[in-house]
This record gives sequence, structure tokens and C-alpha cells, in this order.
Amino acid sequence: MSTLLSVSDFVVRGPDGFGISLPTLQLGAGGVAAIYGPSGGGKTSLLLGMFGLLRRPGWAASGRVEFRAQEFPRDAAAAGLLLREQVAFLLQDAHSALDPLQPVGLQIEQAAGCSPAEAAAMLGRLGIADAAALCQRAPHAISGGQAQRVLLAIAFLRRPALVVADEPSASLDGGSYGELLMHLRELVGGGAAVLLATHDQRLLRDLQAKVLVLRGGHCLPGDPIEQAWPAHGPLDRGTVPLLQAKQVRVTFGERVVLDDVDFTLHRGEIVAVVGESGAGKTTLARVLAGHLRPDRGEVSRPGRSGAVQLVCQDAFGSLTPGRTLGGLLAEAAAPFFDAAAGIASVQLPAALLVATRDRMSGGERKRAALLRALAIQPDVLVLDEPTASLDRATAVAVMSTLLQLQRSRALALLVVTHDLDLAREFAHRVVEVRGGRLCPL
Repeated sequence: MSTLLSVSDFVVRGPDGFGISLPTLQLGAGGVAAIYGPSGGGKTSLLLGMFGLLRRPGWAASGRVEFRAQEFPRDAAAAGLLLREQVAFLLQDAHSALDPLQPVGLQIEQAAGCSPAEAAAMLGRLGIADAAALCQRAPHAISGGQAQRVLLAIAFLRRPALVVADEPSASLDGGSYGELLMHLRELVGGGAAVLLATHDQRLLRDLQAKVLVLRGGHCLPGDPIEQAWPAHGPLDRGTVPLLQAKQVRVTFGERVVLDDVDFTLHRGEIVAVVGESGAGKTTLARVLAGHLRPDRGEVSRPGRSGAVQLVCQDAFGSLTPGRTLGGLLAEAAAPFFDAAAGIASVQLPAALLVATRDRMSGGERKRAALLRALAIQPDVLVLDEPTASLDRATAVAVMSTLLQLQRSRALALLVVTHDLDLAREFAHRVVEVRGGRLCPL
């Protein structure tokens, strides 16, 4: 197996002295390597730095990166040409990587140099139902999992020599994960190399990846440690529902997303919502939280302002650009909210209180959005894929914190997730969105 990518003594450093090193990596054609580590640990910065894409003020990269036995170009134009022709980069925040003003099908055609039929066919192979219709939608009208598969479609159509993927399975349900795995194996079988940054141990095992564990700022060979999801306690729910939906129907054009849905959530209850990517889980969450008006039906909520808080899957888009986390908390927080205690409860460093969303990792943004919602001291939290961008240890810690809040405040939680194991352990009740209806599991 010839060496395709060679890395030696590579280091990225931030303006505050933060650094992460990759002492050595050899990756051949048809090989798979993975950087595994905590959210906010620097995995994304490391990948961006290796390929000349780390363009944040005050950040610098050093060391040697060779691609096909030649040093990776430092000239931006030459590096860009190489990335377009031989390297496919799959970013963690799929929505932000897409042009918000163009239909996704056109973006696939332009990036991959393919026809509309080929773009739709590839999305179909990646598990998208009615792919031709999805090609006509703008990015805001598709789910996080669908947006991720748009980027995957571009990569698969280009047939690159190297695929660099940042958390590629983070927003995928079980069926979609199987499709992703099949096509990654297809790329590897065709001779492509795959370099991952991930916290998904399934992906490590299923791709038989060479694992580099990030600990103490260094990426070294090792084995990740699995942690169990926290389990819910006995249900002592109130008698009056906090959320109640009756005969809710939502359509997008001619597509029926939710069809006469009835749903009830009581105080102190935890309900998990599962289903395939694009089935309507996020739409249901937005309707229940009051962010989307249904075409028909009604939703009853507590009368107090801010009683129902939605924590969006797209944490980057939900945080106001240019505003620090401390400023966002001061703007939204209920009286007597302790920001220092709050930021510690969601496993974030106090230094992030003065950071904007652009200075945070994907996992840090997710927890910042959660903290802002908690600061309002709601009665109901609606959480859309709360663990999707978090490593397992951090995800377990955050979900444990939510359980403590649920018990101490009798908080009601609605958790949208693609992780069925998490749903069954964490929730009192699990429902599936299937064919526009809610089905108990």
C-alpha cells in the first residue's frame, strides 16, 4: 500500500497558547485513519491546518505534510487546486458549507461537474427518498442529516484520492449511518484514503480505522473508552400537560411532513423522538416550541414567556454573530442566574464567556446554545440532536446534567435524537416519526 498522506511533527497553535500536535501519521491508498478526542479539543483545527484552511486570526501551523510524496502547497491557489481535484473535505457543519441562496441540486452539479440526473441518483444511493424533489430545495428546507448527505454526494461523485471528514456520522440515524458506511467502504475499496475526526466509536470499529486518540494536546495511537448513557429515574409527572398538540398538520409544498399528529408532554416527563433523517423530527420540535405555525391543528403551551425553549441542531446558526456567550446570557437570563455555575454545568471553560460563536468548536457551540436556553429557566426544553456534535464523554456529562435539572426542577424534556440507545436509556417514553405520524416504540 503506497503512502498517500504523510504527516510529521505537525502542530497548530492558537493565540491564547492553545496547541495540538500530531507527531506522525502515515496513510496509504485504501487506508482509514481517525482522530478521536473530546469536543473543543482541536480536532477540526488540526485538520484545517494540515490542508492550509486554518485562516483564523492568531492561529498558526507548523510541521510537514506530504501528499503523494510532495509537500502540501503553502500557496493558497495551488492548495485550492489540489483540494478541488484530489481531496474532498466534508465539514462538520454541513448547512454552513452550503450556499443558502441556491438549490442543493445545483450546488452538487457545480461542485462535482455532473448532470441533474447524476446528482439526484447519488442522493438516492445515499438514502434520500424523492431525491429529485430534494434537489430543488434550498439548504434551509432540508434537515441536518440531508445537508450532510449533500456534501457526501459531492465527495462520492468527485471520486477523490483522499476524503477528509469532520464528524461525518454526527447527524445520521441508523439507516442513514448504514448508507454512509457502505459508501465510505466503497470509496476505500476503490483506493481512496479516508481521514476522520470523530467521536463515533461505531465508525472506528466498522471502518477498522487506525485510531489516534487526542489526550493532553497530543494525538497518539490508543483505544477510546466507551461510557454508558445516563438512565432516567421513575416518572412522577404532573397532572396538567405542559405541551399538547392536537391534529397538527404541516406541509412543505405538496409534501406532507406531519399528518394529524397528537402529542402530550407532562411536567417532569422525558420523551425521545426518533426517526429517519428527513422524517419530520425537527419540524415537530419547531412546531411544539412555537417556532413554526402548523397548517392545521393547535398546540397548547404554558403562558409564561420563555417557558418553552428550543435548542436547535444548527447551533452555529442559532447563536447571534459577533456576540459573546456572556453577552447572550446577560440578555436572556432570568434573575439570579449564575453564569459561572451554568457554564461549568455544561462542561465549558469559563474563558468561553468572552468568546463569540466563531471562536468555538461545533461541540462548544452546541453546549453554548443549551446554556442560553437553560439561563431562561424554562419549564420545557426541546432539544434537537443535543449530542450530535459532542464526544461521548462530554455528551454523557451534558445529558447527566439535564437529568439532574429535570429532577430538581421537574423540567420536561423533549429530545430529538438519531441514537436509539440514548433514547431508550434516557427517556421515559420513545416515539417515532414515521410517514408523518407519531408511533410509540
